[in-house]
Amino acid sequence: MTKSSASLRIPAWVKKLDAIPAQAAQDALGEARKFLQAEMKKNLSKGGPSGLRVRSGRLIRSVRTYLKKTPTGGDLSLGMAFYGWVHDRGAVIQAKTPRGLFFRTAGGFRRVMRVVLPERRFARDALDATRKVFPQYLAQALKAAAK
Repeated sequence: MTKSSASLRIPAWVKKLDAIPAQAAQDALGEARKFLQAEMKKNLSKGGPSGLRVRSGRLIRSVRTYLKKTPTGGDLSLGMAFYGWVHDRGAVIQAKTPRGLFFRTAGGFRRVMRVVLPERRFARDALDATRKVFPQYLAQALKAAAK
């Protein structure tokens, strides 16, 4: 006669997995953070019609990546000076008075009612590239943790 119940013994290596996925995710996010920093610097210095013509280097120095650890891994975010996001997303600056906006150009002073800053996707391109390579970093971290 057979028993009406069955038992399954869980191998010892499976019990160790409870902390490994979170730690592997944090390790992978650390590698992704380095990749994001390098990608941002590359994108900021590319110039041309789709890049920024960085003059002083203040924007490059203001780029920060933040890695917040959570129980399930972590959150990776990007920060920089405000005008960096304005250039990344594009903006229209309207004059508040009928006198318009005044600024100096190579040919003298100029007055306009609005200035259009075109979208130059340098930060969002870096974030998209990081999202694409993150699964590779996670797979490497999981393989290393399983050894």
